[in-house]
Amino acid sequence: HTAHCFVAEMMSRHRRLCNISSDCRNSSARGPTRAICFRKKQTIHAQAALDDPFREVSTSRGFLPVLDPARSIGSDVRLAPWEQAMEEIPKLAVATGSLRRTLDALPPFPVDLLPTMSGSQAWRAYQLLSFLPHAYMWCERGKATTPTVLPARLAQPWAAVSKAVGMPPVLVYATYNLLNWRRLDPLGPVALGNIVCLNNFLGGLDEEHFRLVHIDIEQRAAGAIAALQPMQQAAAQGDASGVLNGLHAVTGALRDMQGSLSRMGENCDPYVYYHRVRLPMSGWRGNPALPQGLVYEGVSEEPVQLYGETGAQSSILHAFDAALGIQHPEDWLKSYLADMERHMPPAHRRFLSQLRAAPPGPSGGVRGLCSSSGGELRDAYNDAVTEMEKFRSQHKAFAFSYIAKLNQKETQGTGGSDFMPALAGYCATTAAHLI
Repeated sequence: HTAHCFVAEMMSRHRRLCNISSDCRNSSARGPTRAICFRKKQTIHAQAALDDPFREVSTSRGFLPVLDPARSIGSDVRLAPWEQAMEEIPKLAVATGSLRRTLDALPPFPVDLLPTMSGSQAWRAYQLLSFLPHAYMWCERGKATTPTVLPARLAQPWAAVSKAVGMPPVLVYATYNLLNWRRLDPLGPVALGNIVCLNNFLGGLDEEHFRLVHIDIEQRAAGAIAALQPMQQAAAQGDASGVLNGLHAVTGALRDMQGSLSRMGENCDPYVYYHRVRLPMSGWRGNPALPQGLVYEGVSEEPVQLYGETGAQSSILHAFDAALGIQHPEDWLKSYLADMERHMPPAHRRFLSQLRAAPPGPSGGVRGLCSSSGGELRDAYNDAVTEMEKFRSQHKAFAFSYIAKLNQKETQGTGGSDFMPALAGYCATTAAHLI
Protein backbone atom coordinates (compact mmCIF):
# COMPACT_ATOMS: atom_id res chain seq x y z
CA HIS A 1 0.00 0.00 0.00
CA THR A 2 1.09 3.57 -0.50
CA ALA A 3 1.23 6.13 2.25
CA HIS A 4 -1.79 7.85 0.70
CA CYS A 5 -3.83 4.66 1.00
CA PHE A 6 -2.99 4.35 4.66
CA VAL A 7 -3.85 7.98 5.33
CA ALA A 8 -7.16 7.61 3.53
CA GLU A 9 -8.03 4.59 5.63
CA MET A 10 -7.09 6.35 8.83
CA MET A 11 -9.08 9.47 7.95
CA SER A 12 -12.08 7.29 7.20
CA ARG A 13 -11.76 5.77 10.65
CA HIS A 14 -11.44 9.20 12.23
CA ARG A 15 -14.80 10.21 10.79
CA ARG A 16 -16.25 7.53 13.03
CA LEU A 17 -14.51 8.66 16.20
CA CYS A 18 -16.39 7.83 19.37
CA ASN A 19 -17.13 10.31 22.13
CA ILE A 20 -15.06 10.14 25.27
CA SER A 21 -16.92 8.52 28.17
CA SER A 22 -17.29 11.15 30.84
CA ASP A 23 -16.93 8.53 33.55
CA CYS A 24 -13.45 7.54 32.28
CA ARG A 25 -11.91 10.80 33.32
CA ASN A 26 -12.68 14.13 34.92
CA SER A 27 -10.64 16.40 32.69
CA SER A 28 -12.14 18.70 30.08
CA ALA A 29 -13.18 17.21 26.74
CA ARG A 30 -14.66 20.24 25.05
CA GLY A 31 -15.66 21.22 21.57
CA PRO A 32 -14.82 18.81 18.76
CA THR A 33 -12.45 16.64 20.78
CA ARG A 34 -12.73 12.91 20.17
CA ALA A 35 -11.17 9.64 21.34
CA ILE A 36 -10.32 6.88 18.90
CA CYS A 37 -11.76 3.43 19.41
CA PHE A 38 -8.93 1.20 18.18
CA ARG A 39 -10.32 -2.24 17.44
CA LYS A 40 -8.29 -3.16 14.38
CA LYS A 41 -7.18 -6.44 12.92
CA GLN A 42 -3.55 -6.96 12.02
CA THR A 43 -2.90 -6.23 8.37
CA ILE A 44 0.74 -7.29 8.06
CA HIS A 45 1.32 -10.22 5.75
CA ALA A 46 1.15 -13.88 6.84
CA GLN A 47 4.90 -14.37 7.29
CA ALA A 48 5.05 -11.25 9.46
CA ALA A 49 2.30 -12.65 11.66
CA LEU A 50 4.38 -15.77 12.22
CA ASP A 51 7.31 -13.55 13.21
CA ASP A 52 5.23 -11.31 15.50
CA PRO A 53 7.25 -10.92 18.73
CA PHE A 54 3.97 -11.10 20.66
CA ARG A 55 2.50 -13.97 18.64
CA GLU A 56 2.00 -16.03 21.80
CA VAL A 57 2.13 -15.81 25.56
CA SER A 58 5.08 -18.11 26.19
CA THR A 59 5.81 -20.30 29.20
CA SER A 60 9.34 -18.94 29.53
CA ARG A 61 8.71 -15.25 28.84
CA GLY A 62 5.09 -14.62 29.81
CA PHE A 63 4.07 -11.34 28.17
CA LEU A 64 7.61 -10.42 27.12
CA PRO A 65 8.39 -10.98 23.41
CA VAL A 66 9.10 -14.58 22.45
CA LEU A 67 12.51 -13.56 21.09
CA ASP A 68 14.76 -10.75 22.29
CA PRO A 69 13.56 -7.45 20.78
CA ALA A 70 14.74 -6.31 17.35
CA ARG A 71 17.34 -3.57 17.44
CA SER A 72 16.69 -2.12 13.98
CA ILE A 73 13.96 -2.10 11.36
CA GLY A 74 16.04 -3.25 8.42
CA SER A 75 18.89 -2.47 6.04
CA ASP A 76 17.11 -0.16 3.59
CA VAL A 77 19.19 3.03 3.43
CA ARG A 78 16.04 5.17 3.70
CA LEU A 79 15.60 3.96 7.27
CA ALA A 80 19.05 5.16 8.40
CA PRO A 81 18.11 8.79 9.22
CA TRP A 82 15.15 7.60 11.27
CA GLU A 83 17.20 5.04 13.18
CA GLN A 84 19.88 7.66 13.82
CA ALA A 85 17.32 10.14 15.13
CA MET A 86 15.99 7.46 17.49
CA GLU A 87 19.49 6.83 18.86
CA GLU A 88 20.20 10.52 19.29
CA ILE A 89 17.04 11.60 21.14
CA PRO A 90 18.90 12.13 24.46
CA LYS A 91 21.61 14.15 22.68
CA LEU A 92 19.19 16.23 20.61
CA ALA A 93 17.24 17.02 23.78
CA VAL A 94 20.35 18.66 25.28
CA ALA A 95 20.73 21.34 22.61
CA THR A 96 17.99 23.97 22.66
CA GLY A 97 15.92 23.92 19.49
CA SER A 98 17.67 20.93 17.91
CA LEU A 99 15.23 18.10 18.48
CA ARG A 100 12.11 19.32 16.70
CA ARG A 101 14.18 20.92 13.95
CA THR A 102 15.94 17.61 13.32
CA LEU A 103 12.71 15.59 13.30
CA ASP A 104 10.98 18.10 11.02
CA ALA A 105 13.85 17.68 8.54
CA LEU A 106 13.67 13.88 8.34
CA PRO A 107 13.07 12.45 4.85
CA PRO A 108 9.76 10.66 4.25
CA PHE A 109 9.51 7.40 6.15
CA PRO A 110 9.52 4.49 3.65
CA VAL A 111 5.99 3.23 4.32
CA ASP A 112 6.19 1.23 1.11
CA LEU A 113 8.39 -1.28 3.00
CA LEU A 114 5.62 -2.13 5.43
CA PRO A 115 3.96 -4.96 3.44
CA THR A 116 7.28 -6.81 3.24
CA MET A 117 8.42 -6.26 6.82
CA SER A 118 8.67 -9.17 9.22
CA GLY A 119 6.60 -8.96 12.38
CA SER A 120 9.65 -8.00 14.43
CA GLN A 121 10.54 -5.27 11.95
CA ALA A 122 6.99 -3.90 11.93
CA TRP A 123 6.94 -3.73 15.72
CA ARG A 124 10.37 -2.07 15.75
CA ALA A 125 9.02 0.48 13.27
CA TYR A 126 6.02 1.04 15.54
CA GLN A 127 8.38 1.52 18.50
CA LEU A 128 10.58 4.00 16.61
CA LEU A 129 7.56 5.91 15.31
CA SER A 130 6.21 6.11 18.88
CA PHE A 131 9.43 7.30 20.49
CA LEU A 132 10.11 10.06 17.96
CA PRO A 133 6.67 11.76 18.22
CA HIS A 134 6.75 11.60 22.02
CA ALA A 135 10.23 13.11 21.97
CA TYR A 136 8.91 15.79 19.61
CA MET A 137 6.05 16.57 21.99
CA TRP A 138 7.80 16.46 25.35
CA CYS A 139 11.61 16.56 25.09
CA GLU A 140 12.40 19.82 23.30
CA ARG A 141 14.53 21.88 25.66
CA GLY A 142 13.47 25.45 26.34
CA LYS A 143 10.07 25.14 24.65
CA ALA A 144 7.30 26.35 26.97
CA THR A 145 4.51 25.67 24.48
CA THR A 146 3.26 22.13 23.88
CA PRO A 147 2.42 21.55 20.21
CA THR A 148 -1.23 20.94 19.43
CA VAL A 149 -0.46 19.51 15.98
CA LEU A 150 1.88 16.60 15.25
CA PRO A 151 3.54 17.19 11.86
CA ALA A 152 2.53 14.93 8.99
CA ARG A 153 6.14 13.76 8.62
CA LEU A 154 5.67 11.88 11.91
CA ALA A 155 1.90 11.47 12.08
CA GLN A 156 1.26 9.74 8.74
CA PRO A 157 3.77 6.87 8.98
CA TRP A 158 2.92 6.42 12.66
CA ALA A 159 -0.76 5.97 11.79
CA ALA A 160 0.10 3.51 9.00
CA VAL A 161 2.43 1.33 11.06
CA SER A 162 0.09 1.43 14.07
CA LYS A 163 -2.70 0.07 11.91
CA ALA A 164 -0.44 -2.69 10.61
CA VAL A 165 0.33 -4.04 14.08
CA GLY A 166 -3.17 -3.42 15.45
CA MET A 167 -2.21 -0.73 17.96
CA PRO A 168 -3.07 2.94 18.64
CA PRO A 169 -0.64 5.65 17.49
CA VAL A 170 0.66 6.55 20.94
CA LEU A 171 3.52 5.36 23.16
CA VAL A 172 2.34 2.27 25.05
CA TYR A 173 3.74 -0.04 27.72
CA ALA A 174 4.76 -2.58 25.06
CA THR A 175 6.97 -0.14 23.15
CA TYR A 176 8.31 1.67 26.23
CA ASN A 177 9.13 -1.50 28.19
CA LEU A 178 8.41 -4.90 26.64
CA LEU A 179 10.32 -4.25 23.40
CA ASN A 180 12.98 -1.98 24.85
CA TRP A 181 15.77 -4.14 26.26
CA ARG A 182 18.69 -6.38 25.40
CA ARG A 183 20.78 -8.86 27.36
CA LEU A 184 24.43 -8.05 28.09
CA ASP A 185 25.15 -11.77 28.20
CA PRO A 186 23.01 -13.27 25.41
CA LEU A 187 22.98 -16.60 27.25
CA GLY A 188 22.18 -15.06 30.64
CA PRO A 189 18.76 -14.42 32.19
CA VAL A 190 16.32 -11.62 31.46
CA ALA A 191 16.90 -10.05 34.86
CA LEU A 192 18.24 -6.94 36.55
CA GLY A 193 22.00 -6.98 36.20
CA ASN A 194 21.93 -8.54 32.72
CA ILE A 195 19.57 -6.22 30.84
CA VAL A 196 19.91 -2.67 29.53
CA CYS A 197 17.57 -0.47 27.50
CA LEU A 198 17.73 -0.14 23.73
CA ASN A 199 16.47 3.44 23.65
CA ASN A 200 15.79 6.32 26.02
CA PHE A 201 14.25 9.76 25.96
CA LEU A 202 16.37 12.01 28.18
CA GLY A 203 18.52 9.08 29.27
CA GLY A 204 20.41 8.50 32.49
CA LEU A 205 20.49 5.84 35.19
CA ASP A 206 17.08 6.70 36.63
CA GLU A 207 15.21 6.29 33.33
CA GLU A 208 17.04 3.05 32.52
CA HIS A 209 16.41 1.55 35.95
CA PHE A 210 12.75 2.56 36.02
CA ARG A 211 12.17 0.67 32.78
CA LEU A 212 14.35 -2.32 33.65
CA VAL A 213 12.49 -2.95 36.92
CA HIS A 214 9.29 -3.34 34.90
CA ILE A 215 10.97 -5.79 32.52
CA ASP A 216 12.27 -7.79 35.49
CA ILE A 217 8.74 -7.89 36.94
CA GLU A 218 7.37 -9.18 33.64
CA GLN A 219 9.92 -11.99 33.56
CA ARG A 220 9.23 -12.97 37.17
CA ALA A 221 5.52 -13.29 36.36
CA ALA A 222 6.09 -15.60 33.37
CA GLY A 223 5.73 -18.94 35.17
CA ALA A 224 2.49 -17.91 36.84
CA ILE A 225 1.03 -16.54 33.60
CA ALA A 226 1.74 -19.90 31.96
CA ALA A 227 -0.05 -21.67 34.83
CA LEU A 228 -3.32 -19.72 34.58
CA GLN A 229 -5.09 -21.63 31.81
CA PRO A 230 -4.10 -25.08 33.19
CA MET A 231 -5.38 -23.91 36.58
CA GLN A 232 -8.72 -22.94 35.05
CA GLN A 233 -8.97 -26.27 33.26
CA ALA A 234 -8.22 -28.08 36.52
CA ALA A 235 -10.98 -26.11 38.27
CA ALA A 236 -13.50 -27.00 35.55
CA GLN A 237 -12.63 -30.69 36.07
CA GLY A 238 -12.74 -30.47 39.86
CA ASP A 239 -8.99 -31.20 40.07
CA ALA A 240 -8.05 -29.64 43.41
CA SER A 241 -4.37 -30.54 43.07
CA GLY A 242 -4.08 -28.79 39.71
CA VAL A 243 -5.77 -25.67 41.08
CA LEU A 244 -3.49 -25.71 44.12
CA ASN A 245 -0.40 -25.82 41.88
CA GLY A 246 -1.64 -22.84 39.91
CA LEU A 247 -2.44 -20.80 43.00
CA HIS A 248 1.00 -21.48 44.46
CA ALA A 249 2.57 -20.29 41.19
CA VAL A 250 0.58 -17.05 41.30
CA THR A 251 1.44 -16.43 44.95
CA GLY A 252 5.14 -17.09 44.38
CA ALA A 253 5.25 -14.83 41.33
CA LEU A 254 3.55 -11.97 43.15
CA ARG A 255 6.07 -12.20 45.98
CA ASP A 256 8.92 -12.13 43.46
CA MET A 257 7.29 -9.15 41.72
CA GLN A 258 7.16 -7.28 45.03
CA GLY A 259 10.85 -8.00 45.46
CA SER A 260 11.58 -6.49 42.04
CA LEU A 261 9.43 -3.41 42.63
CA SER A 262 11.10 -2.84 46.00
CA ARG A 263 14.37 -2.29 44.10
CA MET A 264 13.04 0.76 42.25
CA GLY A 265 14.66 3.15 44.71
CA GLU A 266 18.12 1.65 44.21
CA ASN A 267 18.73 3.64 41.03
CA CYS A 268 15.58 5.66 40.35
CA ASP A 269 15.27 8.74 42.54
CA PRO A 270 11.72 10.13 43.08
CA TYR A 271 12.76 13.71 42.28
CA VAL A 272 14.52 12.69 39.05
CA TYR A 273 11.62 10.46 38.06
CA TYR A 274 9.07 13.21 38.58
CA HIS A 275 11.00 15.94 36.78
CA ARG A 276 12.76 13.98 34.00
CA VAL A 277 11.54 10.42 33.50
CA ARG A 278 7.75 10.59 33.52
CA LEU A 279 6.93 13.47 31.12
CA PRO A 280 7.84 11.73 27.82
CA MET A 281 5.41 8.90 28.67
CA SER A 282 2.46 11.30 28.69
CA GLY A 283 -0.34 11.03 26.18
CA TRP A 284 -3.03 13.48 25.11
CA ARG A 285 -6.12 12.28 26.91
CA GLY A 286 -6.80 13.49 30.43
CA ASN A 287 -3.72 15.70 30.06
CA PRO A 288 -4.09 19.35 31.18
CA ALA A 289 -1.29 20.34 28.79
CA LEU A 290 -3.45 19.17 25.85
CA PRO A 291 -7.05 19.46 27.06
CA GLN A 292 -8.41 19.18 23.51
CA GLY A 293 -6.04 16.41 22.47
CA LEU A 294 -3.61 16.32 19.53
CA VAL A 295 -4.19 16.79 15.80
CA TYR A 296 -2.36 14.24 13.64
CA GLU A 297 -1.61 16.34 10.57
CA GLY A 298 -2.64 14.58 7.38
CA VAL A 299 -4.53 11.94 9.37
CA SER A 300 -7.09 13.70 11.57
CA GLU A 301 -8.66 17.11 11.09
CA GLU A 302 -9.92 17.15 14.67
CA PRO A 303 -7.93 16.67 17.89
CA VAL A 304 -7.49 13.07 18.97
CA GLN A 305 -7.26 11.95 22.59
CA LEU A 306 -5.20 8.90 23.54
CA TYR A 307 -3.86 7.75 26.90
CA GLY A 308 -0.08 7.63 27.33
CA GLU A 309 2.13 4.81 28.58
CA THR A 310 1.35 3.46 32.04
CA GLY A 311 1.88 0.31 34.06
CA ALA A 312 -1.87 -0.31 33.88
CA GLN A 313 -1.19 -1.47 30.28
CA SER A 314 0.81 -4.44 31.57
CA SER A 315 -1.28 -7.57 31.11
CA ILE A 316 -0.09 -9.33 34.28
CA LEU A 317 -2.64 -8.15 36.84
CA HIS A 318 -5.43 -8.15 34.26
CA ALA A 319 -4.66 -11.85 33.73
CA PHE A 320 -4.52 -12.62 37.45
CA ASP A 321 -7.84 -10.83 37.95
CA ALA A 322 -9.44 -12.86 35.17
CA ALA A 323 -8.15 -16.24 36.37
CA LEU A 324 -8.94 -15.63 40.04
CA GLY A 325 -12.39 -14.24 39.36
CA ILE A 326 -11.65 -10.76 40.70
CA GLN A 327 -14.26 -8.46 39.22
CA HIS A 328 -14.07 -4.70 39.37
CA PRO A 329 -17.33 -2.78 39.89
CA GLU A 330 -19.12 -1.27 36.92
CA ASP A 331 -17.74 2.24 37.26
CA TRP A 332 -15.16 4.58 35.75
CA LEU A 333 -12.33 2.36 37.01
CA LYS A 334 -13.51 -0.70 35.10
CA SER A 335 -14.01 1.43 32.01
CA TYR A 336 -10.48 2.78 32.37
CA LEU A 337 -9.03 -0.73 32.70
CA ALA A 338 -10.87 -1.71 29.51
CA ASP A 339 -9.26 1.28 27.77
CA MET A 340 -5.86 0.12 29.02
CA GLU A 341 -6.41 -3.29 27.45
CA ARG A 342 -6.91 -1.63 24.07
CA HIS A 343 -3.33 -0.40 24.44
CA MET A 344 -1.99 -3.96 24.77
CA PRO A 345 -0.61 -6.10 21.91
CA PRO A 346 -3.38 -8.05 20.12
CA ALA A 347 -2.03 -11.42 21.35
CA HIS A 348 -2.25 -10.24 24.95
CA ARG A 349 -5.82 -9.06 24.45
CA ARG A 350 -6.73 -12.46 23.00
CA PHE A 351 -5.15 -14.23 25.97
CA LEU A 352 -7.17 -12.14 28.42
CA SER A 353 -10.34 -12.86 26.45
CA GLN A 354 -9.60 -16.58 26.61
CA LEU A 355 -9.13 -16.44 30.37
CA ARG A 356 -12.46 -14.66 30.82
CA ALA A 357 -14.27 -17.02 28.46
CA ALA A 358 -12.95 -20.22 30.06
CA PRO A 359 -15.80 -22.61 30.97
CA PRO A 360 -16.15 -22.59 34.79
CA GLY A 361 -17.42 -26.15 35.01
CA PRO A 362 -19.78 -27.39 37.73
CA SER A 363 -17.55 -25.92 40.46
CA GLY A 364 -17.91 -22.33 39.25
CA GLY A 365 -14.30 -21.81 38.23
CA VAL A 366 -11.21 -21.30 40.39
CA ARG A 367 -12.88 -19.02 42.90
CA GLY A 368 -16.00 -21.15 43.07
CA LEU A 369 -14.09 -24.38 43.69
CA CYS A 370 -11.92 -22.77 46.37
CA SER A 371 -14.97 -21.30 48.09
CA SER A 372 -16.94 -24.54 48.12
CA SER A 373 -13.98 -26.74 49.06
CA GLY A 374 -12.59 -24.60 51.87
CA GLY A 375 -9.53 -25.80 53.73
CA GLU A 376 -6.23 -25.84 51.85
CA LEU A 377 -7.75 -24.62 48.59
CA ARG A 378 -9.44 -21.63 50.22
CA ASP A 379 -6.24 -20.74 52.08
CA ALA A 380 -4.18 -20.95 48.87
CA TYR A 381 -6.68 -18.75 47.04
CA ASN A 382 -6.64 -16.20 49.84
CA ASP A 383 -2.84 -16.24 49.84
CA ALA A 384 -2.82 -15.35 46.14
CA VAL A 385 -5.39 -12.58 46.60
CA THR A 386 -3.49 -11.22 49.59
CA GLU A 387 -0.23 -11.06 47.65
CA MET A 388 -1.97 -9.32 44.76
CA GLU A 389 -3.38 -6.73 47.18
CA LYS A 390 0.12 -6.27 48.63
CA PHE A 391 1.59 -5.69 45.18
CA ARG A 392 -1.10 -3.17 44.31
CA SER A 393 -0.60 -1.42 47.66
CA GLN A 394 3.14 -1.33 47.01
CA HIS A 395 2.49 0.25 43.62
CA LYS A 396 0.17 2.78 45.25
CA ALA A 397 2.89 3.70 47.75
CA PHE A 398 5.36 4.09 44.89
CA ALA A 399 2.96 6.42 43.06
CA PHE A 400 2.59 8.54 46.19
CA SER A 401 6.34 8.81 46.81
CA TYR A 402 7.28 9.42 43.18
CA ILE A 403 4.40 11.67 42.09
CA ALA A 404 1.81 12.82 44.63
CA LYS A 405 4.29 13.66 47.38
CA LEU A 406 6.25 15.91 45.01
CA ASN A 407 3.18 17.81 43.81
CA GLN A 408 0.05 17.75 45.94
CA LYS A 409 -1.92 19.30 43.07
CA GLU A 410 -0.96 16.54 40.64
CA THR A 411 -3.84 14.14 40.01
CA GLN A 412 -3.24 12.77 36.51
CA GLY A 413 -0.89 9.84 35.86
CA THR A 414 0.97 9.35 32.58
CA GLY A 415 -1.93 7.12 31.52
CA GLY A 416 -4.41 9.96 32.05
CA SER A 417 -6.18 8.56 35.11
CA ASP A 418 -6.75 10.13 38.51
CA PHE A 419 -4.08 7.76 39.70
CA MET A 420 -4.35 7.78 43.50
CA PRO A 421 -8.13 7.03 43.58
CA ALA A 422 -7.58 4.48 40.83
CA LEU A 423 -4.84 2.64 42.71
CA ALA A 424 -6.84 2.76 45.94
CA GLY A 425 -9.78 1.27 44.06
CA TYR A 426 -7.65 -1.59 42.74
CA CYS A 427 -6.51 -2.42 46.27
CA ALA A 428 -10.00 -2.27 47.78
CA THR A 429 -11.56 -4.44 45.08
CA THR A 430 -8.81 -7.04 45.39
CA ALA A 431 -9.06 -7.26 49.18
CA ALA A 432 -12.85 -7.60 48.95
CA HIS A 433 -12.41 -10.92 47.09
CA LEU A 434 -10.90 -12.78 50.02
CA ILE A 435 -13.02 -15.83 50.80
